[in-house]
Amino acid sequence: MEKIIWVIGDDRLEMIEAQRRINAAGSMRALCLLSFEAVQKAALAQEEGERSRISTPSLIIFDYQMAKKEDFASVLFLRKQQSLGGVPLFFMTEKRSEELDEECYEKGATVVVHKPFSRAGIMRIERTAWQHEATKNYEIMLQKQAGDLQEAKEIIRLNKQLQSRNQLLHQIFGRYFSDNVVDSILEDPKGAVIGGEKRKLTVMMADLRGFTAMSESMTPEAVTDILNCFFDEMLQCITKYYGVVIEFLGDAILAVFGASPDSEAQIEEGITAGIKMQKAMAKVNDYIISKGLVPLEMGIGIHRGEVFIGNFGSETMMRYNVIGQAVNECSRIEGASVGGQVLVSYDTVQNANAAIKTDGKFTIQVKGISTPLKVYSVTGIGTPYSCNLAHHKLAGFFWRGRLQCTIQCIEDELVTDQTLRGKIVLLTLDRNLRIELEDKIEPDIPLYSDMEIYLETNRNTDTDTGDGKKPGNDVQATGCDRIYAKILKRSQGVIEVHITYGFEVIEKYTYPMHPYMHPYPWIIY
Repeated sequence: MEKIIWVIGDDRLEMIEAQRRINAAGSMRALCLLSFEAVQKAALAQEEGERSRISTPSLIIFDYQMAKKEDFASVLFLRKQQSLGGVPLFFMTEKRSEELDEECYEKGATVVVHKPFSRAGIMRIERTAWQHEATKNYEIMLQKQAGDLQEAKEIIRLNKQLQSRNQLLHQIFGRYFSDNVVDSILEDPKGAVIGGEKRKLTVMMADLRGFTAMSESMTPEAVTDILNCFFDEMLQCITKYYGVVIEFLGDAILAVFGASPDSEAQIEEGITAGIKMQKAMAKVNDYIISKGLVPLEMGIGIHRGEVFIGNFGSETMMRYNVIGQAVNECSRIEGASVGGQVLVSYDTVQNANAAIKTDGKFTIQVKGISTPLKVYSVTGIGTPYSCNLAHHKLAGFFWRGRLQCTIQCIEDELVTDQTLRGKIVLLTLDRNLRIELEDKIEPDIPLYSDMEIYLETNRNTDTDTGDGKKPGNDVQATGCDRIYAKILKRSQGVIEVHITYGFEVIEKYTYPMHPYMHPYPWIIY
């Protein structure tokens, strides 16, 4: 059924154009009123009910210039008509300003639109008219309640409520999106519509290493406290570069760059945000250490590709989300990263318009994706972003010994039957282990896959602490001591891994190079 739209103005050509654009939508029919007398006649017809040929409107649109000239007489007259109570009121104007909008709202407008109507303006008119018809019975009840109140006070009160509601929506959405993205969601007629669009965006996945294992011995309050600190710092980095946080996945973050109207260089913005996030881990770890916990690392993966982004769900519940193969590939890239890394796919780096600094290129083969993924370990980006990962590695090693261990590989977060045995022969300041395997052939383990390492025997080292005592001879691995790591290199009979969780376990078998060394010397930013 067509919705009737009253358009009130004194410029005949403008009214004809407005009528043409409204009628072209197909679901609405415009009735143009060119004078105060015509407005009075139409309003009087509503009092006659079914005898009138003039249908009750679903929306009234006033030309601001005409209303201003007649001191809003027509507006006030219509607002006093009980038969038109609750009908939404728009003002249309060629130019807008904050003062003009405020004046329109004070006169009872719910929306101010530009003329001639744009496609977005027509969609807003159509949606408002539909909503009015759908809630007419409820609106009639509100009209009767509002009829006993003074018109001017009621208008002011309702507009204050509207302003408060909009502020609340901005506060809620603003926790997840930048201001421009919030405005796009709330103002765009498509913002509340289920469905998405296909776009080429830069996807980011970030994940804390070892937090799941750490949280097993923490209270729910402590877990929430640490995650809130982490998310707060990361969110600031993401939104600063126009990123949109799609979801918090446990201790991981899914975000996209390029969805914000202000985003002009999504690849560069995503990479810069990733580097800033790794640097911000210093502040997160300061907080974690202050709680008496072991500091953590974060891995980041970045990949650009076609995705579907928009509202998904049902009319009663929907989520702003992103889906597509590019998201899956980004997740795999992030899964291959070690703590402190920003891994970016090869094609993404090649399409960047800023100088990208890298620390090597390599290929990863991941489950579910037939073609190997080429990735860079990015360490910096040039002007105008000028941001680098400042790795402050200490020279030398702070532990050397031979410690028996058993290694089990992890696939899809499950421990597999593949088991290796060997000896840990080297531990470096950047949390890497070198392990000599009993089997001297090159192990068939995918690079950057995860593993669980059990420590088995007493430490055996000839290294002296400098005070004539052998370090830690009374310490014994219980067979329950375990760490988690990710494989970095493999060769005949030797693998090198990066510890992702449990450094404090192996720390029992070490001694400091200097008594005043930082308690966590492996942390690098």
